[in-house]
Amino acid sequence: MKSFHPMLYGLMLLAFLTFARGDAAEDVDVDEDVKRHTLVQVGETAPDFNGKTTDGRTMTLSALKGKVVVVYFFSTQVVPCIAEMSHLQSEVYEKLRNRDDFQLIGIGFGKGSTREELVILGGENKFTFPLVPDADRQIYERYFTKYAPRTVVIGKTGVIRYLASGYHELTSIPKLQAALARELAVNAP
Repeated sequence: MKSFHPMLYGLMLLAFLTFARGDAAEDVDVDEDVKRHTLVQVGETAPDFNGKTTDGRTMTLSALKGKVVVVYFFSTQVVPCIAEMSHLQSEVYEKLRNRDDFQLIGIGFGKGSTREELVILGGENKFTFPLVPDADRQIYERYFTKYAPRTVVIGKTGVIRYLASGYHELTSIPKLQAALARELAVNAP
């Protein structure tokens, strides 16, 4: 096998950094941009929605009142979403799935999020939590206008208790677990 030429590596790195940065003339504050594209806030009542899961059940947020609900908005076009979903499956859903006061819902939005595509995604990755296709972004756009993944924790009264944007391998799941521990301790059965 031939070694990778250092100059070619350098050019590829430069091209990646230029592409990743986007318009160099425009400095974008990512945190401010995320806030600008967030339509909901902690402390507000979560916008109601309903959708059909990949197995044909109708999920309505208002029907889940009395439960702590994690709504995970993902795009199949964003690779870190699938990585985080694997952690949601093993480190959150598997540990809490038998609780009567907990529900996790994955909502795939945009391109690549038809029912058929999410059935394949769920099967290939052994996701057992409900997946709801939102190819036309009807649910997503009640909460956000840009960026994936997005995580929303809704308390038992229907109020948003936690919001997160992006996936950070070392911190995202522990922060979510801490938020869930607080919410599940409130009025525990």
